[in-house]
Amino acid sequence: MSGAHSQSPRFGALPTSTLASLPALASKTVRGLAFWLAVVFPLAYIPLLPGGIGGSELLPFLALLAGNVLALTLGHDHAR
Repeated sequence: MSGAHSQSPRFGALPTSTLASLPALASKTVRGLAFWLAVVFPLAYIPLLPGGIGGSELLPFLALLAGNVLALTLGHDHAR
């Protein structure tokens, strides 16, 4: 019975090739998500524009702008 356990893979063990590809997969996923966020972010500006950017709209506008710049920076290499 102990022989059957010694030949089975350890629980939670991943092949080395899978572990090595995880950073590349995570990087590709983040770049893709950031790219599409950069595409969609400008739609969030539309509700802020009719009243002008000032007063209570300034902080949300600056947050959207910072998020858009971050998404553009992270996603600029998507699908290259």
